[in-house]
Amino acid sequence: MKNGQGFVKGCFNLVLMSFGFIVNVVVAEDSLSTLMQRMKSDTAVKIAYQETRLLELLDQPWQGSGFMYSLPPDLMIREQLQPQRLLMGVKADRMFYYDPVSDVRHQGEMDEGDSMSLNFAVFKALINADEALLLSLYQVEFSTAEQGWEMTLKNKHEMDSGFSIVVSGLPEQQANKISIKQADGDSSEFLLQKNNAGDAIKKTVQQLHQELLGE
Repeated sequence: MKNGQGFVKGCFNLVLMSFGFIVNVVVAEDSLSTLMQRMKSDTAVKIAYQETRLLELLDQPWQGSGFMYSLPPDLMIREQLQPQRLLMGVKADRMFYYDPVSDVRHQGEMDEGDSMSLNFAVFKALINADEALLLSLYQVEFSTAEQGWEMTLKNKHEMDSGFSIVVSGLPEQQANKISIKQADGDSSEFLLQKNNAGDAIKKTVQQLHQELLGE
């Protein structure tokens, strides 16, 4: 896959703005608001992820892994370590991408009508517990069942585009899976597991941010 495709579909695939929204909360036990409160952190957080992409142009699934970091109130960074190292991030309303192997950088503004923003914003919204960002970009349908909760997100400006994101987790737990379906039929699945939090993670996030900026 070319770097440009990875920028769009790998979350930059990496993840911000008016607050018009539609929300369906189906069951009272869990809700979008309680989920955001559960995921909220006052310190830096590190989350391990495993990614599987199913792409029309590839015969076999693409596999990747690495870590996602957040530093409240508005910084989120994704560090892909396998199959090769890549950095992607959002600071406030700006997105950044850095391929250290090819020494290629991209940056741009978050845009609620842009596919890159829609792919990446969900990670930033969840990791930073940013409910306003989530509702500004997506129509949200939230439901709960005995086995867990599930949230379906669609581009509120193009409801019939075929693009959707499904976020899920165990009852009264944080998100542990994110599935993204692109309008062209390509898809990605992320399995998430909280790894660590605290001041040591904060220093790592700050260092990665400087690397993204080329400082």
